[in-house]
Amino acid sequence: MKAIDLHSDTILRLREKTDENLFTSTGHISFEKLVRGDVTCQCFALFTKMHEIADDDLTPFERVSALHDIFQREVNGSGGRLRQAFSASDILENERNGVISAMLTIEGLDCLEGKIENARKIVSWGARIASLTWNWENELASPQSSDPTVMGAGLKPFGHEVIELFNENNVIVDVSHLSDGGFWDVIGLSDKVVATHSNCRAVTPDNRNLTDEMIRALADKGGVAGLNFCSAFLTDDKSHESRISDMVLHVRHLLNVGGEDVLALGSDFDGIGGKLEVDGPDKFPRLYEALHRAGITHRVLEKMWKENILRLL
Repeated sequence: MKAIDLHSDTILRLREKTDENLFTSTGHISFEKLVRGDVTCQCFALFTKMHEIADDDLTPFERVSALHDIFQREVNGSGGRLRQAFSASDILENERNGVISAMLTIEGLDCLEGKIENARKIVSWGARIASLTWNWENELASPQSSDPTVMGAGLKPFGHEVIELFNENNVIVDVSHLSDGGFWDVIGLSDKVVATHSNCRAVTPDNRNLTDEMIRALADKGGVAGLNFCSAFLTDDKSHESRISDMVLHVRHLLNVGGEDVLALGSDFDGIGGKLEVDGPDKFPRLYEALHRAGITHRVLEKMWKENILRLL
């Protein structure tokens, strides 16, 4: 079944693995694995390393621009086998032509340096989804946190300004990594909302996951939640093992709380470690079969794999 994956960190990995490209990659995602997993669209996030994990002398916006150059290199060097998609209709047209769509997304808007002109630049690149934060506070908002004050913080004025720009340009706001207070502000302000790679807090009590109230609000807004394959958000047993059985629990909870239209895939491939039972898109069929055996119908899984995301786009 054709799949759309809402989140990967493959572009950052290719920046660090300078001797690899998408066709030779030894990471979670490669072109061959996308084909074997019947992926019709892979979202490629530009994640900018900041603060203590920054590993170069570039400014934040220079850093995200370098990642965008790599994204363009991979698409333009694919011999027509990959094509950037800007809309649902692009994805469907590429699919009809036997081409895999590459959709550009942004993870963490620290890279904007607090400048609206930089936000306009990423819009011009064709980014369709953008998350406001990663794990640090920035000029827009605060991240998820164990500190109640930080967790309750809402959007800053620049966050409001950027969301207004995104609404004008059909960029979907991603609430993964965002504080709870920021989440509720986004629900009220954004035309379209997504949690590209977030699971259920009621199943695994991690602050990165969504509460039931958030899941219902996301569903009411017409958004989707992409199942994150990272072990820390699937289980609290500290095993560092990402298991299909835990994924089934989260998907069933999402379905029960938010309904079938909120389901999606958001693997976080090339951004997660540990032992992964689904360690690449080529293993998506294995997850599909497990979910079907757990009682989820083919029709609901069609929505989770592709249709819900196309509707949102």
